[in-house]
Amino acid sequence: MKIDRTIKYVLSSELIFTLLPIIILLIVRSYENDYYKIFYNSEWSIISIILFGQSIVKFSSGIANSKETFRWQLVALVISLIIVFGLIPASIILVLNLTCSNISFGMAILQLIVFIISVLSYYFIGAIGQKMLEEK
Repeated sequence: MKIDRTIKYVLSSELIFTLLPIIILLIVRSYENDYYKIFYNSEWSIISIILFGQSIVKFSSGIANSKETFRWQLVALVISLIIVFGLIPASIILVLNLTCSNISFGMAILQLIVFIISVLSYYFIGAIGQKMLEEK
């Protein structure tokens, strides 16, 4: 699927505002000269939860707006996959990060992996939903 340039602009602008806490964290950590601590913060998991949620909202809004008929089973499968393999793991990682006094290196890597998956999910699933939203 070729993503239209305007869809990329919409998704990128929304993503930039979602990344605002990380940008602020980067500024604070650079002031403290603790750059490596950026990866040990729970904001990565919070942003992942937001992006997976936004993927669901964009996709379901696009389906609701579309004049085409879709198999409800396929729509349910896509939303279920986002919830089961994205939203729930990101939530579990967030809870573990908030309840542990020190975030381990493995947990920091895991939350970054989930973050990258959430960004990709937002761009691919969100692009599908945004394209259907813009159809006339």
